Amino acid sequence: MKKFKNIFLAMVGVLTIASCETNADTVAEIKDEAGFLINVSATSNSSILGSPEVGVDLEDATVSITNAYLNMTVSKTGGSLDNLEKIEIVKSFNGGEEIVLGESTTLPYNLVIDNLDDLLSNTGVVESDLRIGDVLSFRTKVTQKDGDVYYYNSSMGNYSLVVNCSSDLAGDYSWGSSQPLLTLEEISPGVYRMPYLGNFASSYWIEFQDVCGILTITDWQYASSNPITQNEPGYVDEDGNLVFPSLDVAGVDWYVGLEVRYTKL
Repeated sequence: MKKFKNIFLAMVGVLTIASCETNADTVAEIKDEAGFLINVSATSNSSILGSPEVGVDLEDATVSITNAYLNMTVSKTGGSLDNLEKIEIVKSFNGGEEIVLGESTTLPYNLVIDNLDDLLSNTGVVESDLRIGDVLSFRTKVTQKDGDVYYYNSSMGNYSLVVNCSSDLAGDYSWGSSQPLLTLEEISPGVYRMPYLGNFASSYWIEFQDVCGILTITDWQYASSNPITQNEPGYVDEDGNLVFPSLDVAGVDWYVGLEVRYTKL
């Protein structure tokens, strides 16, 4: 269980870093400052996936990469490109030095990288250095014709690839003997959406990430008003069932320390 807890805390740390980032050059998505609004998207097969060394704790295990791919598009959703000198995608490994990955003077801009060597180029990192939970982050950087430089904040201009185990949890599950069948959908590599959180009505969807069988909740339908606290890491049991041992939902008195279990069908 110690190994589960270590990885769970590491993933929570990744989420915290992404949501709390501050930088003197970072601006909110205000078109009067950066000049225009953007949307960053990536195809569902954009990922770095592999198999960790058998018999070694995940934090120490080398990873044999089986998929390394990025297909990322930056699109303009508002504003004007009249003052744009260039737009760059910069990358960093585990929060390290930023390196320019590609640039354009027009939008939309599509960046495709289909191999690990090019994804890691100039980071000083090679495949044997990778561990489960490492993060390759991408930021959108705008340089205007007057020389001003802006970064969009994490909700608009950023994207990340987390080194992960290959995951195949999508499919049908049940919750409770009298509840309808639930279909778990993979929305990006290792990230899934369940139609509802157990003990709630069927409209309350929940999303979570699978890191080598360890499940971390990343979002749910009422996160802004009633956030979830995950007291222990979730996991995939030996029968393929999904187990969240202890969850709290803020503002719901009866939802404290409840176990939620989805049974694989």
